[in-house]
Amino acid sequence: MECKAVNFQQEYKKEMRAVQDSMDVLHGKWKIAVLSSICYYNKRRFSDILNDIDGISNRMLSKELKELEFNKLINRNVLST
Repeated sequence: MECKAVNFQQEYKKEMRAVQDSMDVLHGKWKIAVLSSICYYNKRRFSDILNDIDGISNRMLSKELKELEFNKLINRNVLST
């Protein structure tokens, strides 16, 4: 019986670490809005995302996109125009 309690606690701690890791990656005011703009339309240009989200600045959007790319939540494709 005691072994089951220890296993349960270990599994619970693993789940809580996963939740904490997710919260660390998605912290901030804008990340969820940026992700929803990208996911809803799949492929988006910088200016399209900027127009979708009211109140975000160019600098902040650039920062958020770099962090999302660093965490491998999005992929950046440079288009030759």
